[in-house]
Amino acid sequence: MKNTHLIAAAGALVWLTGCASSPPVVVLTPVGPAPAGRAMTSHQGYLQVYSARFKEPVESNFLEWQPDYDFTAAPFFYDLAHSDYVIRKEDGSLLKNVRNARNLADPDPVLVTLPPGRYKIEAEAEEAGGRTVKVELPVLVEHGKTTVVHLSGNWRPRAHFTDADVVRLPDGQIAGWLARQ
Repeated sequence: MKNTHLIAAAGALVWLTGCASSPPVVVLTPVGPAPAGRAMTSHQGYLQVYSARFKEPVESNFLEWQPDYDFTAAPFFYDLAHSDYVIRKEDGSLLKNVRNARNLADPDPVLVTLPPGRYKIEAEAEEAGGRTVKVELPVLVEHGKTTVVHLSGNWRPRAHFTDADVVRLPDGQIAGWLARQ
């Protein structure tokens, strides 16, 4: 009888541990605006976060009308809007919860206007295998410039760059340009 309770308790502990969310991936290097980006005449700065995309099942009736769709691919999912995220002040206090799309079909993340300064964001990132992970990373917002954070896939800058110019996530994906201040 004692062994039964012990085994049940151990099983429950394993089950609860499996359900616990993993801690966020913390990136210490700040993302900033593109080095060659032109500043607008504004006293504000801008932040745009390409967070992981929501995955939703595709309506089967919709698929019937797509002649080039591979019906053998399962499950039927498509990417929607970028997931929401949180902006924190440098001291960690909550500044803003950002709804990162106008609606579920919106492919572009919102552009957030912020006073210049250092912030921390908490967002979902897509790893190379398609799995999502919570990420915390610092960002620098400058006068009249846009800081863009890439967490939704394999972004590569169009301009020539070295590893000293970019911030990488632990899985090697580039999250954005290195902040220069």
